[in-house]
Amino acid sequence: MPYTQEILNYHLDGYAHVNNARYLEFLEAARWHYFKQRMPLGSLQQAQLVVARMDIRYRRAAKLGDILHIHSQLTQAQSRQFVVEQRILFADSEQLCVQAEVTLMPTDSQGRVFRLPEPLLAAFQQLTSLS
Repeated sequence: MPYTQEILNYHLDGYAHVNNARYLEFLEAARWHYFKQRMPLGSLQQAQLVVARMDIRYRRAAKLGDILHIHSQLTQAQSRQFVVEQRILFADSEQLCVQAEVTLMPTDSQGRVFRLPEPLLAAFQQLTSLS
């Protein structure tokens, strides 16, 4: 089930379309929605997943009142790195608004990258086989 975002006035820039930086917030919210829906309760508290790289391709501008559906899919899960592919579509037309590939790394409470324990890694890897 995709994450839904309605475009409100404060999302807009001086050109009356969504500011590029806002899409980062939309994508972040959608990623957490995705993981919360699919991961065992409490498993996300075992590691802080931080963005290591993000490749965003802006296709069409969203404007006031648009409803966006954000689809997320974990495509790679390794002990120190995850890749999530995300697409933002206009709800009314299903046209592509934004496409992103996000690389996440698990860090501990000190901010150091670490290898996920096998049971947690297996839970993430299971998500890569789901569509």
